[in-house]
Amino acid sequence: MQKENIQAIIVNIGDELLIGQVVNTNATVIAEALHKTNIQVKEVVTIGDDKNAILSLLQRVWEECHIVFITGGLGTTNDDITKACICEFFNSQLQERPEVLKHIEHLRKERGLCLSDSVRTQAMLPECCQVISNKHGLAPGMWIEKQNKLLLATPGVPSELMGMLEEICQKIKQKYQTWHKIDKHFKLMGISESLLSDKLQDFERQLPTYIKLAYLPKMGIVNLRLSGSHADKDLLEKEMNFFADKLKEATQDYTFAFEDTDLALLLGRLLREKGYTMATAESCTGGLIASQITAFAGASDYFKGSIVAYSNETKYNVLHVDKQVLETQGAVSQEVVCLMAKNVLKLLNVDFSVAVSGIAGPSGGTPQKPVGTVWIAVANKNECTAQCFHFGTHRKTVTERTTQMALYMLYRLIINQ
Repeated sequence: MQKENIQAIIVNIGDELLIGQVVNTNATVIAEALHKTNIQVKEVVTIGDDKNAILSLLQRVWEECHIVFITGGLGTTNDDITKACICEFFNSQLQERPEVLKHIEHLRKERGLCLSDSVRTQAMLPECCQVISNKHGLAPGMWIEKQNKLLLATPGVPSELMGMLEEICQKIKQKYQTWHKIDKHFKLMGISESLLSDKLQDFERQLPTYIKLAYLPKMGIVNLRLSGSHADKDLLEKEMNFFADKLKEATQDYTFAFEDTDLALLLGRLLREKGYTMATAESCTGGLIASQITAFAGASDYFKGSIVAYSNETKYNVLHVDKQVLETQGAVSQEVVCLMAKNVLKLLNVDFSVAVSGIAGPSGGTPQKPVGTVWIAVANKNECTAQCFHFGTHRKTVTERTTQMALYMLYRLIINQ
């Protein structure tokens, strides 16, 4: 079978998505799963519960791709019209599926509920579809093949969708011989997306049409993804390695990782490998740095604790920051943040520490220290270094960027010692 560049369009159905009542996480989950299956997502569409609009959209997307993946509108209420639209589109009829009805009866009995007429309709599916079992709910998924094209429909409930994705992706792999795809990741800090784009203009002009570079900035970190897709595996591997080496050389002053991973996870892995321990002393971030680190299993191997010294009294009474230094230099200063880092290092008896103190806003700023001013210090038993940053005026942005920079500074300290 000849390899093809298989393309998909994701269609999310539901008025609740259009008005922002529900956050559309399904599109992200589906796109990620399809990408891992070497399927190119061409478009993501969100549409309301309107029959004419859905039918019109289906007519368009069916002509433009190999796979149409629909979520939502498979429930029992009047606005759940996806099945009816699919029947009309494929000129098919609903029929009761005994295996689905048996599953629904079992699930209702298990939950101590009766089988109402409206619930029984969940077993009514288009004649033209194959059933995709729903391990976590009532409404099954649908698999419809026609003219080497595929329409998939699943419930919009995220947990039910997740329970179907593995089966769906396995069946897609069996149906299609897709192009080979390769992704290479670069994580950078210390350069903005715009400056990086200017720096890489010549590099991007050299890329062949089957290799693309994507910029994915998030809270001070720029993730670069070099993606290639081609029918010839050997050619693709050779070209991807060539351009990845060129990109590595062009970004060597800013790149700290060559994988798509979380900075806190990367730091934790490094600490575990070297047998080091760490602690945090946090003011403006309120424990967010510690939360990021402990979000990953096994963090107790290297993370010993945090002192959230939000007030000056706590900085003095718990972290033992010199009261005179606090009064003369202010809490947001190089002197104070260094004392915070050094003292938590001793108090918790760890190898490394990071401390932050800043003005997250929206109030509290001065002409000398405006909102967004943050001091970050990292320390070990031999040295302490501190740096001042200005992270804007939005409170959430200030705390999140402070957290990422603190993790990065500590990571660099460990790497460079």
